[in-house]
Amino acid sequence: MNKQTFLQQLAAALAGLPASERDDIIADYAAYFADAVADGRNEEAVAAALGDPQRLAQQLCAERKLAQWEAHKTPGNLRQVLVALAGLGVLNLLLAMPYLLLLTLLSSLWLGALSLLLAGLIGSGGWASHAVFGWPSLSGIVFNDSGIGPWLIADGDVHGMPQLKIDSSNGEHVSITPDKATGSITIEARDGDEHFRLERHADGSLASLEAGDGDGRISLSGLRPLSGGGVLAVGLVLVLIGSIGSFFGWKLLRAMWQGTGRWLRWQHQLVQAEAVVPSRAA
Repeated sequence: MNKQTFLQQLAAALAGLPASERDDIIADYAAYFADAVADGRNEEAVAAALGDPQRLAQQLCAERKLAQWEAHKTPGNLRQVLVALAGLGVLNLLLAMPYLLLLTLLSSLWLGALSLLLAGLIGSGGWASHAVFGWPSLSGIVFNDSGIGPWLIADGDVHGMPQLKIDSSNGEHVSITPDKATGSITIEARDGDEHFRLERHADGSLASLEAGDGDGRISLSGLRPLSGGGVLAVGLVLVLIGSIGSFFGWKLLRAMWQGTGRWLRWQHQLVQAEAVVPSRAA
């Protein structure tokens, strides 16, 4: 294989790279050939020493993907590096899957901690806004200690809701019934065996909730509205848990990302010695 054939095959194998990067690599290897020939070597011997252009292109692409990931540690760049190293045969994606799953799990837990922190800030901020401006109303926040369903329920204000009753010919039923004496409201919906019933106190807080079908039924009752102090306490607890989880989660994730970089670099070094890279190559 002479210089022209080698460079043509290398350029075709590097088609996935930007044109500017590909042109720089081809120029570097063309100069490498010229220097070697000037030193008395023939083109065929130089091409043989460089090896398969396809393999060389894979090594060069993997190096650039790895450098790109080290500069911007994103899941997308990590995926490209893993695919590139797997193409070189130095990385078994099946063996890497447990590590990737652990990384995904930790990332999800960290995002969950951030969500708790955000929920706590919203709750505490709502309490502070209510204390200063009287808004938003805290009567719609209910603590559910029944052990069934969510333990914290926030519902909107439905004061002034009119009475409504709809019955269809196929047995569907929807009704909204306010009790003028107590100020409570009952909302019901039925469709065959499926039914839903909700009762609210006069202050808009949730009193009971029932839902079911032909196979089972869920009923929540005795739900207590949280006081202003309770809303603040829940908000501060969420802020504390979310802050601790976010801080240590970020530390752990950062350490794992750094460890991943060293591991990927070591995997690439296993084949890097095979590639002949001119000193002027990027």
